[in-house]
Amino acid sequence: MGSAQMLKYIREYRFYIILFFFILLPVLAIDTSTRSPREYRFYDRVIVGVTSPVQVVITWVLDSCVSAYNNYVYLWETRKHNEDLLNENRKLLTTIVNLRETQEENRRLRRLLSFKEDFKLDTVVARVIARDVTTEFRAIRINRGESHGIQKDMPVVTSSGIVGRVFRTTNKTADVITVLDLLSAVDIIVKRSRVRGIIEGFTEDVAQMKFALRTDDILPGDLLISSGLGGIFPKGVSVGRVSKVQKKPYGISQFVEVEPSVDFSRLEEVLIITRFPSSPVHLETIE
Repeated sequence: MGSAQMLKYIREYRFYIILFFFILLPVLAIDTSTRSPREYRFYDRVIVGVTSPVQVVITWVLDSCVSAYNNYVYLWETRKHNEDLLNENRKLLTTIVNLRETQEENRRLRRLLSFKEDFKLDTVVARVIARDVTTEFRAIRINRGESHGIQKDMPVVTSSGIVGRVFRTTNKTADVITVLDLLSAVDIIVKRSRVRGIIEGFTEDVAQMKFALRTDDILPGDLLISSGLGGIFPKGVSVGRVSKVQKKPYGISQFVEVEPSVDFSRLEEVLIITRFPSSPVHLETIE
């Protein structure tokens, strides 16, 4: 049989030859490992030389697969653990925010209660639920109305000072015209000099003191308090502080700008005064 013929048979039956070779190698390897210790024979060395790289590759592949699986399981468990921690952290943050909000609300309510006790007033606590957004009308809406005893022209205050007065009601709500409204009018006294005047709305942020004469002793920083005249607001409640004084070059009056005592941008709870003593309550020391 020529070499050409042999190559033809090898090519034709190469799959079976390779299969037989890979079946024979493990058998021979097992045979050499189970015999009693002796020196490697020639074919032993051939088998070891051929199989050892394959074993190294197989071992590396198996180790890599096991390592990859273990890493996958570890990473999956770590990711799940991190997600659980993240969700728990979010819950804790929400709880902290709620507790802080409750604490701050309790502080505001305690200040309102202290204000009520100092002035000996009958009041109803209400929450601000809406604000007027037009430039012509500066008012707020509260969640108390006729069913809670609220009536038109009742004064509305906070521990900081006067908010305004009720000007219309429904069964469950009431609209309050604030001291910043152009139609608002609160009779006041300059605490330091006892000068009298009227506070009216001027802009979205400040009010003005009307009927201030050029000779009136009014300075920036002066505290303005309610006079008690008109029967709407009790006497001695803070209304605002003078922020600017400008004497006109002519006439008998001067321009006085007033910053309200109440921060309307942060207003959340208010007191509606349902009744206050007929005799003035002198608490003008409140700053």
